[in-house]
Amino acid sequence: MNENTSADELESLLAKIALKDQAALQQLYKLVAGRLNGVAMKILNDTDLSNDVLQETFLQIWNNAGEYRRHLSEPMTWMTSLLRYRTLDKLKAETREKKRRNQHEEVQSLFDENGESSPLTQMLRKNSDNQLDICLQSLEALNRNAILMAYYYGYNREDIAIHLEQPVNTIKSWLKRGLTRLAECLGH
Repeated sequence: MNENTSADELESLLAKIALKDQAALQQLYKLVAGRLNGVAMKILNDTDLSNDVLQETFLQIWNNAGEYRRHLSEPMTWMTSLLRYRTLDKLKAETREKKRRNQHEEVQSLFDENGESSPLTQMLRKNSDNQLDICLQSLEALNRNAILMAYYYGYNREDIAIHLEQPVNTIKSWLKRGLTRLAECLGH
């Protein structure tokens, strides 16, 4: 956005965009995309993500330009707010996805059924005489893994559902059934 671009010009473009004027959207993009993308880059520090957010923001501008009211904020402030909210949402989603991927890798290494040296395999072998370990081994792998994830590693049902790629209600059933079988096996 250059110094010659006024709030009135931006407001006029938004009014035309509200009427679905594609040329006005292109002109607005040329005027403000660089500045908006700069805001997104400062928050996300990632070119691809900031470009995605910029594109999503312009789609939102296209769909919601008719809602803009000058008496509530300047045009650039309104567009920056749209971008900022989208950017923060993207940042939260990326953080959640990264955490989910890291947890998934951790869980995969713990429950690698083929891995003779996985921590879970070693733990269960180390104390194979222990009644709890014997009872855990008697459970189906998915029930055992769900119980260990919940009660040994502290995962909640939603995280377990993501890692085991099952609905949360299925995980609840597995946990309940598995705990019942464990109690029976332990003689409680």
